[in-house]
Amino acid sequence: MKQTYISILSAVLLLGCFSGHKPVDKFTYNFQYYDMENDEVQNKGQVDLKKITEEFNNFPWEEQTAKFNNPESKSNPTIGIKDHMNDHDLGIMTYPGDDGPVFVIYHSYLVDGEWEESFREGYSRNSIEKGLELFFNRNHRELPKFLEKNSTKEFGIPIF
Repeated sequence: MKQTYISILSAVLLLGCFSGHKPVDKFTYNFQYYDMENDEVQNKGQVDLKKITEEFNNFPWEEQTAKFNNPESKSNPTIGIKDHMNDHDLGIMTYPGDDGPVFVIYHSYLVDGEWEESFREGYSRNSIEKGLELFFNRNHRELPKFLEKNSTKEFGIPIF
């Protein structure tokens, strides 16, 4: 579990490492696989909602997550997305659960000059697709509420 926390925190740093602080009207994304170093990603380029939804559905989540606890495992399987216009980041990652991959979403954004970020887990594939839609439509007021409402808990902390 400790490796999971370290890998997820590394993924957070990777999401923040996309180049440029100039507002540009585009979204970019990357992949990170279980056997990649924490500071290594496969940059995929510019993306829109249709393409990222396809990429999410075609990503080998089960295979990658099943290999996560192997000795050669270095990172959580992750898709990282950056909104360059508003400096928002969204990351979708997994860790092994009893019934298959457990989806975790990382979301960071600026509020009144201060960074807000959240890690929440336990999303269904449908809720992730709806979250992607909100993110790509830049519905930044609704997205944090949606993510909180549709997760089972804050990452690593039970909700009572």
